Amino acid sequence: MLDTRSLRHFVAVAQELHFGRAARRLNISQPPLSISIRQLEERMGAALFVRNQRSVELTPAGRVLLNKALLILEELENAVSAAQAAAKGYHGVLRIGYTAASAYEAVPRVIAAYQQRYPLVELELLEMVSTEQIVALRQQRLDLGVLRPVPIKAPLRSHCLLRESLVVAVPQSHPLALCDRIALADCDGVPFIGFDLRNAPYFNSMVEEILHHAHVAPRFVQRATQTHAVVAMVAAGLGLALVPETCTRIRMENLAFKPLHEPPAVGPEVHLCWNRESDSPLIGNFVETAKHALAAQGPDEHGP
Repeated sequence: MLDTRSLRHFVAVAQELHFGRAARRLNISQPPLSISIRQLEERMGAALFVRNQRSVELTPAGRVLLNKALLILEELENAVSAAQAAAKGYHGVLRIGYTAASAYEAVPRVIAAYQQRYPLVELELLEMVSTEQIVALRQQRLDLGVLRPVPIKAPLRSHCLLRESLVVAVPQSHPLALCDRIALADCDGVPFIGFDLRNAPYFNSMVEEILHHAHVAPRFVQRATQTHAVVAMVAAGLGLALVPETCTRIRMENLAFKPLHEPPAVGPEVHLCWNRESDSPLIGNFVETAKHALAAQGPDEHGP
C-alpha cells in the first residue's frame, strides 16, 4: 500500500507545508510531486492536506501519518546502515572460545583492542578446553578459538598469538621458594603436580618431554587439566609444577613462582584458530586485530 518514495514525498511536503519548496528539496518538479501526494491520499482513503491558494496544512490524518512515516523512514535508514556495517564486519555477533589460561593475558588484550575498533560487535565468550574448541570450530558452533596448539586440519587455520616461558610454581613454605632461580635438576625426585594426559595433552607432553630431556624424574602425586587447578595444588603444598609464565598473575596464599636457571628452548604458545569455510567478515577483522594486539615471532599461520 505504501512505498518509501511516496512517504518521502509526503514528509517533505508535511515539513515544508509548501509544494514548491518541497519539490526543490526533493530535486523534482512540482507537478509529479502533486500527483504523488494525490495518489497517496487515494491509497490511504483520506485527505492528508488542506490546500488553498495561500497555505497548505496537515489534516488530523496527515499529522498521524507524519509521525509514523518519520519512524518508518528512520528504521529503514537504520536497517540499511546495520546491513552495510555487518557486510564490512562492523556489526554482528562473534562466538569466541578460550582456555582458562589464555584469559590471563591473551584474551584481555585482544578483546580490549577489538572492542575499541569494533564497539558494535557483540561478543559471546565461552570457556572451553582446546580439544572442545576444535570440535566446535569444525561444526561452526564457534567462530574463533583462543587455545593451545593442537593438531588441526583443513578447513581450520591458526595463528600464534603469544609465546611464553615456563616457570616453577612452588609453595612459599618450600625451601626452594628462597631461591631466586630454580634448576630443573632441583625437581628430581620431589613431589610434582602434572597435567592430565587425556584432557591437557599439550602441557602434559611439553612438561614431561622437558623433564625427560633434562634427565629429571620428579614424583608425580597429582594431575589436573587447567593451569589454575595445578597451581592451586601447589599452593596447597602438594608439590611443585612447571606452568606458563602468565600464571604468575594468579595470587594465592603459600604460592610463589620462580624462573628457571636455563629456560628450555620450547615454551607454551597461545593460538587463534578459525574455520576458513565461514564467510563472516567479522572473523577476518578479529584475526587482524588480534595479530596486531599480540604480535608473536615465527610463522603466522598454520593449517592446510
